[in-house]
Amino acid sequence: MHIVYIDASSAILLFKTGLFHLCTQYFSMIMETHVYKEVRVPDHPGAKFFLSMVQKNSIKVCRSNHDCPVDIHLPENLDPGERQTIALYLQNARPNQRSFIIIDDAKGAKFCLSSNLPFINALLVPKILWFAGILNKNDYLDKTALVIEKGRYSRTVIEKAKALSPSDLAIFIPDET
Repeated sequence: MHIVYIDASSAILLFKTGLFHLCTQYFSMIMETHVYKEVRVPDHPGAKFFLSMVQKNSIKVCRSNHDCPVDIHLPENLDPGERQTIALYLQNARPNQRSFIIIDDAKGAKFCLSSNLPFINALLVPKILWFAGILNKNDYLDKTALVIEKGRYSRTVIEKAKALSPSDLAIFIPDET
């Protein structure tokens, strides 16, 4: 099973579109403690949901080790949640381990891209679930439209996501169980 390190905006977007719970069935979901605090703000969308997911052990909450150096310098301009998510990935991901980051922050995504860190945004989750045979084509299209509606994606990002093939996304596609 893939280990997925997720930021707050991606988690909330996947919650709002009904995809987060499905993700927990195919991925081992990890949130850094700062991210968990962000998604647990009282009276915000998903606050009770994320608490229940942690209580059911569907999400693991971990603290990044601020004293543990990482090989890559993390830019100071990253938001704390994205910064800690990437740091947690760098501190815990192992060679030959199927793991990646889901991040929807543009600065965080650019950093992951320039540092060759495996990542996707929430927009690609329906597509990888479709490629895995978990969603049918209609559900994939409906969920993708919903992620676009609820998210804040540029036309360029949407078009790039549409163009990606199963081979482009192979490292993110879960094994259907």
